[in-house]
Amino acid sequence: TEKLQILLNAKVNDDFNKLKDEALMGNKKNTNLLLSETEIENEKNIFYLNTINQRLNKIFEVNDKIFNNLEEAIDNVKPPIFWKDKPNFTYQAKKWNKLKIKKLLVQTYEVEKMIKSNNLIEKNLLIKKLIVDICELANS
Repeated sequence: TEKLQILLNAKVNDDFNKLKDEALMGNKKNTNLLLSETEIENEKNIFYLNTINQRLNKIFEVNDKIFNNLEEAIDNVKPPIFWKDKPNFTYQAKKWNKLKIKKLLVQTYEVEKMIKSNNLIEKNLLIKKLIVDICELANS
């Protein structure tokens, strides 16, 4: 199977966090590339929504508690932001204001309701559309 994957040159990414971060940063090119490469599993749809909501809530918390500067607010947030994730988080916190965050939280809630209430709906498409909407909202 390894040789077959090398021959097919099929790039598959199973790290949803990269996709989430690029969408929240509003990077359309990387988001589109990662959307095609990232394997979105049906069983993890609620996990994906929770991951997005956790990041939005953390950004909202930082925007709510801006001290003298953004870096100080990020340093004082609990639990602390992992050092590898700090540059992405800082960029996202600059891009997202409270109004956009609230709007997106309502949208993720609606997607979660649709996923939980309708078994026939294509859940992967809902998550992918949400990712595209996040990217669009980040750039608005």
